[in-house]
Amino acid sequence: MTPSFEAYIAHRYLTTRRKGAFVRVMVGFARWGIALGVFAMVLTLALMNGFREEIQANLFSATAHFSVFHLAGDIPDTAAALTTIRGVKGVQAASPMRFEKGLLRLPGVDGPPEAIAVKAIDPATAHATSSIFDSVAPLPIERLQEGEIVIGHELSERLHIRVGDTVAIATLRLQLGLAGLQPKLQAFQVAGVFQSHISEYDTNWVFIHLKDAERLARTDQAEMIEVRAASIDAIGDVKAAVLAALNQEGHGGFLSTDLRDTNKPLFAALKVEKWIFTAILSLIVLIAAFNIVSSLVLFVTEKRRDLGVLLSLGATPRQIQRIFEVQGLRIGAVGTAWGLALSVPFCLLTDRFKLVKLPSAVYDFITYVPFRLHLSDLMLVAVFPLVVAWWASRYPAKRAAALDPVEALRAE
Repeated sequence: MTPSFEAYIAHRYLTTRRKGAFVRVMVGFARWGIALGVFAMVLTLALMNGFREEIQANLFSATAHFSVFHLAGDIPDTAAALTTIRGVKGVQAASPMRFEKGLLRLPGVDGPPEAIAVKAIDPATAHATSSIFDSVAPLPIERLQEGEIVIGHELSERLHIRVGDTVAIATLRLQLGLAGLQPKLQAFQVAGVFQSHISEYDTNWVFIHLKDAERLARTDQAEMIEVRAASIDAIGDVKAAVLAALNQEGHGGFLSTDLRDTNKPLFAALKVEKWIFTAILSLIVLIAAFNIVSSLVLFVTEKRRDLGVLLSLGATPRQIQRIFEVQGLRIGAVGTAWGLALSVPFCLLTDRFKLVKLPSAVYDFITYVPFRLHLSDLMLVAVFPLVVAWWASRYPAKRAAALDPVEALRAE
């Protein structure tokens, strides 16, 4: 394909080696400046995407994708609700549960009790909604019996609790005793220890049998139903379908929530940080634009006689302007290509082989620095330097187009 007149002249100006070494150096600085800016922007976007996705994936792997509850408190008919939920397209698993706040202590051991979150589960179905039970030892969670408890690894280590020990749980549900209203106290035997590598869970959470919690609350119904969808991206659609099935004709009274709702400030902060850091690093590209301006201004000065000849031979000012605009775009395109060629393989390899490790003391559930590339981000990074390069070339291009061919030739 034959290049246009403007593209041909722009190519010759950028590739000539006979003179203009200083201008070539300036063009090189402009290209590498854009390449550095593109590299930094891609790494920033990939890094923020990676942290967001990794945090979200870890949170949703340790718990169900979303929970369904009823406005009246306990679910009116747990069995019927489970049947309805499991029949919704996209639902992979559903499990009933109850949640209590309590205090844990070892009988006969002095010291303040430990504040904990008590989650009552159905051992037969809970594992299907949460991967936190993959680590339960020495027995699988499916063998949890009434009167038994599973505690987190960090809680076990801090309180020196071992499998087979007996612990006492005091819940905030009050009962009338000889001394008046007192918290309900129940003894459990430690049947296992789990380790999710999420400090919040390993330090504060314990699991008991659903039947124990139902007796404590004097009910035979669950408080919530945890649901797992096919993927994190499908949560919104599946949640809406589940609520539509439960709330037929809008009179069911069922609601739902997920970790994106409860952790909305966290995910919003990550999104804001992503674009703030990207905007800051985009200044590198804008600084490189000044090199483009200075390079093209020097080109106009150096090629003054050539431009006069072109104008006298019939080239229009608009063609002269396009020559320098094409030069600016070529400088931006080469720099962008260099930046993408360096950053994309770096992100893919670093993420694939987990090359950058993180200290466990800082991030207890992310062991490496994740870099996740999104096509939309790459398109944004690719277009932005081209727009900047075109904008930077406008001033020298207009200056070149305004040359008087007679004065340009006379000056020579």
